[in-house]
Amino acid sequence: MKNQVLGTYTVRQTGNANSVTIPASAGLRKGDNVVLILKPDGNLEIKKERRNFWDEAPVMYAQEKKMQIEDLGYDPLEQTPKGRERIEE
Repeated sequence: MKNQVLGTYTVRQTGNANSVTIPASAGLRKGDNVVLILKPDGNLEIKKERRNFWDEAPVMYAQEKKMQIEDLGYDPLEQTPKGRERIEE
C-alpha cells in the first residue's frame, strides 16, 4: 500500500497536552491505541498499536467460560452439593 496523505490538521491545546483530530478515514475506531514515534529528523509517526494475544487471553477465557455456563444453563460453582461430593479448594 502506498502512503496516502489524509490532510493537514492544526494542533490544539487541550489542558496541558496538545491534540490533533484524526479523521475517521484513517481507519481508527474509538478505543484504539496508537503509538507516537518521534523520528530523528523531527517528524512524528503515528502507528496503530498491534494487539498482543497474551493481553487478550484472560478476556477470551472469561468469554469462553461465560459461553459454556450459558450452554449448561447453570454455573456449576454456584451449585450446592446434593450427596457425598467432596469439594476441595
